[in-house]
Amino acid sequence: MENDNRMRFRRDFLKVYQHGSVRFGRYLVMHLLPVSDSPTKVGISVSRKVGNAVIRNRIKRKLREIIRLNWEQIPEKHYLVISAKSRSKDASYQGLEADFDRLLKG
Repeated sequence: MENDNRMRFRRDFLKVYQHGSVRFGRYLVMHLLPVSDSPTKVGISVSRKVGNAVIRNRIKRKLREIIRLNWEQIPEKHYLVISAKSRSKDASYQGLEADFDRLLKG
């Protein structure tokens, strides 16, 4: 995931939450919003409910790598927000990747 493809602003996250479609997986929740005027952007959200900073950062690193390796599968001209559920702290990399793939195809 390139730096210019990262969602940074709260207003973008809120737009996706309010107007996008949502898909629920075992470890992740995916919000998708088609946009016409912007390239694909991805945001990652890991709540404090998931764990302490070490655990949250580990999950974010895994998710960034999954996104980087699967960038071609993400639909073009979409905003995508991936939120980690609290059970994701016990998930392996393979489990997160499988959940991500399932949500993208679903």
